[in-house]
Amino acid sequence: MKIGDMFSAIDVSASGLSLERKKMDAIASNLANIDSVGPNGKPYQREEVFSVPGKSISFTEELGNQMIPMEASAPGQMEPSASEMQMPDYSVREVSGRVVADPNATKLVYDPTNPNANSNGYVQEPNINVVTEMVDMITTSRTYEANVTAINASKNIIKDSISI
Repeated sequence: MKIGDMFSAIDVSASGLSLERKKMDAIASNLANIDSVGPNGKPYQREEVFSVPGKSISFTEELGNQMIPMEASAPGQMEPSASEMQMPDYSVREVSGRVVADPNATKLVYDPTNPNANSNGYVQEPNINVVTEMVDMITTSRTYEANVTAINASKNIIKDSISI
């Protein structure tokens, strides 16, 4: 096993932390701009973060990488082939986020005194639901905590394996 392979679990969790930070930034921006209208009269567009998978490999490839050829050393006993006594190649799976503005995230509010009102007296405003944003924030926070826990568990495993 290569030394760099021991840290791949930490790399995966670190990319997850980065994604959750982007999600939290988008949620904070949405909540901060809940009533914002730009100078051109256009309402703030709600931001969403979608995860984009990085390196990945199919289930069949994953299973193929974990298979170790066996050969019979004695009747009824199987041992790994001497030529194949290497660790399988585990690819690091990374995730990243893409921030996308929601083009349908506006609502019409009747306010004929507003300077941004159209000819019928309606103003376009951001359609941001505080409850939805808070639920997203709690989910993102819990996912962030889970990634931190995974990193700490990986660190403890590495520390314990070094002390052996």
